[in-house]
Amino acid sequence: MLHSWVGRVVAICGLLAVLFALMVGLGATTPTPALGDYPDGNAMAQHPDTHVGESVQVTGAVTGTEPVEIAVEYEYAANGEYHSGTLTVTVQNIDRAVAEGESLQVYGTLGSDRTITAENSVSVPATNYTAMYLVSAIAGLWTLGRLVCGWRLNWQTGALCRREEPLRPIQTLRTRVQEVRT
Repeated sequence: MLHSWVGRVVAICGLLAVLFALMVGLGATTPTPALGDYPDGNAMAQHPDTHVGESVQVTGAVTGTEPVEIAVEYEYAANGEYHSGTLTVTVQNIDRAVAEGESLQVYGTLGSDRTITAENSVSVPATNYTAMYLVSAIAGLWTLGRLVCGWRLNWQTGALCRREEPLRPIQTLRTRVQEVRT
């Protein structure tokens, strides 16, 4: 089945259909604290009063330190409409110093007027995300380079085939520079 273009296209379409079904099916679930799935910013924005007094877990950027406030982004779809935005949540009982711009993950009890009494919290400096994105981009480019240099697409079968002679762009560039010099 996977030795022809048609078989591969059918397999890819089938996998994409399963991915879409799982995405829709799991995206429609409600928080389940018994399983460690606590209401988050999406649930707080969608049903603001139903989670008061419950344990919640939210993550957001610190926007204020006296008192500690975080901006929690949310997005959800209800009644055929898409909703997105930012909630400002006040956090009490933080056991560590935080700075504006840091990412703060808080687990605690939701009170009225969007106040969370923290039972546990983790802060991440904003520079960690920059380093994470930079390292991920470098790793992605390295992987893409290895793929292009070591493999080629066979247009007749639609399969990736190992190159008999791997591409060596640096060596090719050196050869061309030497040819220009001579």
